[in-house]
Amino acid sequence: MNNNEEMATAMNTTSYRHSLTQLFTRHLMHASMPGLMPSGPATSRSPATQAHSRLPEALVERLLRQEEQRGVRPRGLPIATFSAPQPAAHRAATYSYPIQIERASIDALPSSAGVYIFRGANDMPLYVGRSVNLRSRVLAHLHNHEEEMLVRQTRRIEFRRTAGELGAALLENSLVRDLQPLHNKKPRQKRCLFTLRLSQTGQPLAAQVAERDFSRAENLFGIFASERAAQEALQKLVEQHGLCSIATGLEQSEGEGMACFGRQIRRCRGACTGEESHEQHQERLMQAMEELRILPWPYEGVMGIVEEYDGWRQVHVIDHWRYLGSLDDQHRQLLPRPAASCKGFDLDSYKTVIRPFLLGQLDLHPLPGLKLPAQA
Repeated sequence: MNNNEEMATAMNTTSYRHSLTQLFTRHLMHASMPGLMPSGPATSRSPATQAHSRLPEALVERLLRQEEQRGVRPRGLPIATFSAPQPAAHRAATYSYPIQIERASIDALPSSAGVYIFRGANDMPLYVGRSVNLRSRVLAHLHNHEEEMLVRQTRRIEFRRTAGELGAALLENSLVRDLQPLHNKKPRQKRCLFTLRLSQTGQPLAAQVAERDFSRAENLFGIFASERAAQEALQKLVEQHGLCSIATGLEQSEGEGMACFGRQIRRCRGACTGEESHEQHQERLMQAMEELRILPWPYEGVMGIVEEYDGWRQVHVIDHWRYLGSLDDQHRQLLPRPAASCKGFDLDSYKTVIRPFLLGQLDLHPLPGLKLPAQA
């Protein structure tokens, strides 16, 4: 192909810039990595062929001039610029912090566990989060283009250190409930809750329960927002464990000894048809429901969960699974909380604490003389 034909091919291509890039790339790769190009062994090419394969200088100049005229390429820009991605340390050093955020509040962030609060105009709480490394997590927010609105509204960043991840999780749940930040998911509104209870015959039933009963009553299984959600959870247990939908009350029997739907598709083990005894089925039902059991508060009074970090000892105060605050050498009294945050069952705190509690991972101590604060 002569120079004119190659020029015509470049000009007739749908993407003019793409054609120029192809020409440059092809010839650069011929020069630097001839073994990767499908043009045959270099030894088989004559000097005349090699000279012909070079990109004509006149063609390069003409293409570049036309790019400048079209405004695609600024004048004086080099033909090709190859730059490796900058390392993270360089990007951090050259990062320009948002000017509307108080710089001192960013510089003060520690590289330890705790909770951070993005505050806007008039100190409005915008977002509450937690991390085991406060500084790293907050800087990630500032670099995230998807959170541009949050960053643009922020005026300063507040933080509260904790001795560990457990304390950070408890404090975060508490602050989200108390402050109701603009960009956090809204906490659950107080409403009727349902659970699964066993009838006198041992059949699980969906029942409405007062929130305070979840930390006190025995034999409650699961916390659900509606009766339907409770029934769906029971249905899932029946399917997973091969239980009988008639014996569990999910399906009406059409007559004594009639098979339930699960038995017809060989999922049920036959409690409905007498192939499995009532006692055996009930034992398997209780084993399946254990994963939903709500453990009532097992202590007489308030307990403290001790968490330590680098010589700092912090005590997280818990009563009936509700987080009341944390104490240390500098904070010897609990601060009052809004009355609305202290009502009902604290499901978030329960979920945070119950697993390490059951695994025996908590350092628990009674706090008999602790004075509880009045509600704000």
